[in-house]
Amino acid sequence: MALSSQLVQSGIVSFCEQCARGLDGLTAHKARIELVSAELPKLLLDKELIAGLLNNLANGEGYPDARRPTMFDNEVPLYLDPQGLFSLRMYLWGPMEYTYPHDHNSWGVIGTASEGYEVINYRRVDDESHEGYARLVEVERLRLQPGETAFTLPFSKGIHKTGNATRASIVTLHFYGKILPRGYLNGFDIASNRVYRVFLPRQKKQLLARQALDCFEKEL
Repeated sequence: MALSSQLVQSGIVSFCEQCARGLDGLTAHKARIELVSAELPKLLLDKELIAGLLNNLANGEGYPDARRPTMFDNEVPLYLDPQGLFSLRMYLWGPMEYTYPHDHNSWGVIGTASEGYEVINYRRVDDESHEGYARLVEVERLRLQPGETAFTLPFSKGIHKTGNATRASIVTLHFYGKILPRGYLNGFDIASNRVYRVFLPRQKKQLLARQALDCFEKEL
């Protein structure tokens, strides 16, 4: 029998509050990553808790709330620190489903509860002086086993592509630090050496509305 929604949420909150106490006073990304990398496997290997999260989502039990707006459509927020210092998110991956290459606005620790999660890390080798242009080279390809983690860093130091290398659906958990004030992610098209900005759905709608309004006002 799956855990109740209340017990699932309580387990996530307890874990995150423990992490908050451990992170208190740590200022270096390396120290924060080391702490979370040691703690996150406890959640990843808790099959009963992961099953409870999935059961709640499948049956619309209220927690976690899949309706909250997110950057990626397979992303489900599990915990947002009241002070905005970190967040814990779950990602659901269909068979052979991958992200596009992208960077991040924070440090983060990512790990899998399932077999088959792949992390492909890139290094940006251009000088970032030409708008819309970026050249990436692959530097590392990881295939994580259940309970294993990898990490990311802000901006150009954390460019990667991740996804599901299997034909089964899988689950990952991602712990991200405080969001740095940039307002968008960079997405990368490796084949064309192109970089483009990726906004939250709400932000994208506002941006496009402003651009369309400018066009209409010129015709008034």
